[in-house]
Amino acid sequence: MFKNTKKGFSLIELLIVVAIMGILSAVVLSSLGTAREKARDASRILDVKDMAKLLVLESDTGDVALTGCIGADADTRTCTGPGDVSYFSGYADPSNQPLTGGTICNDTSAGDCQYSISKVDGSAAAGTEDFQICFYLEYGSAGLEAGPNSIIGPIGNLMDDCN
Repeated sequence: MFKNTKKGFSLIELLIVVAIMGILSAVVLSSLGTAREKARDASRILDVKDMAKLLVLESDTGDVALTGCIGADADTRTCTGPGDVSYFSGYADPSNQPLTGGTICNDTSAGDCQYSISKVDGSAAAGTEDFQICFYLEYGSAGLEAGPNSIIGPIGNLMDDCN
């Protein structure tokens, strides 16, 4: 009688385990996609709230005109004053766009875009008490839907549109 004393896995058993691991990794990777979108949206909302707070702090002497970012839908990274508003240069959309460049957010934005600032009515020459910061949400968060959104000052309300 021949008795097999070797222990181990057959080729079929190994292939089944590899197939199961492949299926599980596909499921995990597909669920991470929305988690990344939600994380970027949360970062965007935090950024615009921080910028709005900075503007409100700078408005203690009344409505002061912003310098550097004076056009309608101006890139917030170009703001140079007053005071700590110059820190806006560090706030960039967390998408895969580089810190410089990228399209600017406005009411017709259809994808990732850099934060823009204008007056509440959408015109040029925003101030510390009359501003609207536009941003784009991929998934939607904080009661806002996906798409262009804004925060308006000085009250800091998040809005589901961008003028």
